[in-house]
Parts: sequence; structure tokens; C-alpha cells
Amino acid sequence: MKTPSLLSLFALSLLIALPASSFAADTTPPVRKVTVTGSAITRVAPDEMEWSVQVSINDATLAKAKARHDASMDAAIKFIKSLEGKVKNLQTGGIRFEKQTFFPDNNDRAKPFTCATQFTFTLTDFEEYGTICDSLAKLDGVEIQSVNYASSKETALKREALKQALLNAREKANDLAVTAACYIDRPLLIQEGSEESPHPVLMGMARSMPGGMGTPAAVPGQIEIKETITVTYDLFYK
Repeated sequence: MKTPSLLSLFALSLLIALPASSFAADTTPPVRKVTVTGSAITRVAPDEMEWSVQVSINDATLAKAKARHDASMDAAIKFIKSLEGKVKNLQTGGIRFEKQTFFPDNNDRAKPFTCATQFTFTLTDFEEYGTICDSLAKLDGVEIQSVNYASSKETALKREALKQALLNAREKANDLAVTAACYIDRPLLIQEGSEESPHPVLMGMARSMPGGMGTPAAVPGQIEIKETITVTYDLFYK
């Protein structure tokens, strides 16, 4: 008669030591969940205009370009500051020097040097829109890069839109759950997914033009503030 080996005895002892639950079937309930996306749009009349302006001068030498640039930049900033309470958040960027080496057919090869500076500001009195356009148009090398409508209440409006988006997501999830003969429970995941709504643009990349033409008045209309949110809910059956 064979004597059991030590290895066989060790394996047998492990089997005896294992609890009965190790051999029981997995009774963990399956994960049931639904993921939905909710969105909300708030429309509001704008009360601000965000301007981006650049003074860019080309000339035969850097010194000449900078002298003309400085004169235009100084005049533009003084004019914007003269509007006082009608303008806020005036900010200038860093000055930029460039020497052009590639010249498309329509560029002046005799003026390879460029001196440029960008500045931004926010206008709160829309009645000054035309005055600003006409005044900047008279200055050498001024480019109005963009003028966008905005709202001073945008942060608060975005929060309210986000709350409404969450309510809309819950309503959508509940509709789906009822259709599937179950119910939604606690949220497992809430993820914000903001959608930047494009604000109406009044002007983009307009170069200075001869004055006296008169700029038409701005028509603000409304801007949209849109927020989205993605939520995953637990599902259960009664």
C-alpha cells in the first residue's frame, strides 16, 4: 500500500480548510445603470461688448515702424480712456517686432519691418459703439480684430443653466427607466460638459478706413448660454 506524499497531504489540508462559501455561487446582483445627458439654454440680452484691437505698422526700418506704431497706440489708448465709466478692463499686450522675409505678391517689399501691439477692453455703453469705430478708423495701422456681445451676469447664468441641465437629465433618465419597467435611484456619476455658445460677432478683422462714413448703430439682440451635464443613475426594480 502506497503512503500518501507530503504534497498530497498539504493539498488535502487546504481543501478542508476552505470555507463552504468558496464553492457557493456568486450571488452579487448585476449592475443596472443608465447614463443620460441633459442640457439647458438661457437667452439673455447682452449688456457688454468685448473688443480686441491691434495696432500694426509696416515700414522700411524698425525705428520708423515703431515711431508710427507708438503714435497710433498712444492716441488709441488715450481715446479709450477718455470714455471713462463707459469702458472697463482695458488691457494692453506685449509689443511685437518682426522682419518679413517672405513677400506675397500684394505685399510691399520696401517695408519689411513690423511693429504691433494688441489691446482689449469691454464697452458697457452700446451708444458709443459707432463713435469708437469711427475714431479708431482714423488712426494709422489700427485693426479691429473682433467685437463680441457678452453679459456681465454670465457666471451666475451659467450656474443656473447647469442646475436646469441636471434636472432635465434626471427627467430624461426617469422616462427611460419607466419605459424599461424600472426606477432610478441615486446618481453614481455627475460630469459637467460645458458647451461654449458662440456669441454674436459684430466685427472681425476690420482695418482702419477713412473717417466720416459713420458706423451703423449696434443691434444687441440676445445671446445664448448653454450648459450640458452627463449623469449616471443606479436602477432598481420594485
